[in-house]
Amino acid sequence: MSKTSRFFLGVIIVGLAFIAGVRAYRFYESRVEAQQQESQTPTMTFNNVPVQQLPPQQEEQIYKTWTGDPTANEFYLQDTPLPPDQQKAQARATVVSILDDYKNTPEIQSFYTDLRETTGQADMDLSVLSGEKLPQLLKEYPQLQQVVNEHAKDPAFAQVVQEIFNNPQFVESIKILQGTPQPQAPAQK
Repeated sequence: MSKTSRFFLGVIIVGLAFIAGVRAYRFYESRVEAQQQESQTPTMTFNNVPVQQLPPQQEEQIYKTWTGDPTANEFYLQDTPLPPDQQKAQARATVVSILDDYKNTPEIQSFYTDLRETTGQADMDLSVLSGEKLPQLLKEYPQLQQVVNEHAKDPAFAQVVQEIFNNPQFVESIKILQGTPQPQAPAQK
């Protein structure tokens, strides 16, 4: 073999070695990239666009000194119960306020019209029937029960009444007005 043939054979071997090295390096890069993707947490996407979710930052606490009057009175609800007459006045106001929200519904207006025609009283409404005078009204106007029963058959009226009675403030006010005994705190000795 001549020197030129040996030279070109060497160039071919070096070229093949270079190509093999490049392919080996590309294979190594793809393996490393695949391992990195497997080890990373899956990325959330929205319409195939990666979304990075950052962990929530803890807010720094800001401490301020209170500059209020230390001798100021503190008020707590339910510290002392109201006297019975004030409890009833507050319960009446609550009932009127709650029923005022429903006074423009057609079912309630129809009910009020029938109540007023039956009793002849212009101020007859659910607040009067919800008060402490209910037993007396039922004795004076026995036909009230029939009016209530007639309207109770209407599903729309029944739903409105159910909404009213689902209000815990309304129910508590009715208990106060109609004289249902309230739980008392035990007396301290």
